[in-house]
Amino acid sequence: MPSIITADPVLALVLVSVSAFATLARAWIAHRTAVRREQEHTERTRIAVGGSASEHRAAVVRACAELEAAAQPRPVGRRKPRSP
Repeated sequence: MPSIITADPVLALVLVSVSAFATLARAWIAHRTAVRREQEHTERTRIAVGGSASEHRAAVVRACAELEAAAQPRPVGRRKPRSP
């Protein structure tokens, strides 16, 4: 059975190109998702801090961080047990 490269170099080139494009697209989407999440986090924190007094801002930022950490999905084996 001949390999793909010796059978048809154009087919091999297309397969490599499609694979490279898919990898690049996946990486770009992951990057843009991370950037968007960070923008949303910054905006939520800015809005929360904007309506608070200066002496309470640290507590507001800490509360925002705790809420966002609690909202993150956890891996299946590491979930906290539900309290009764």
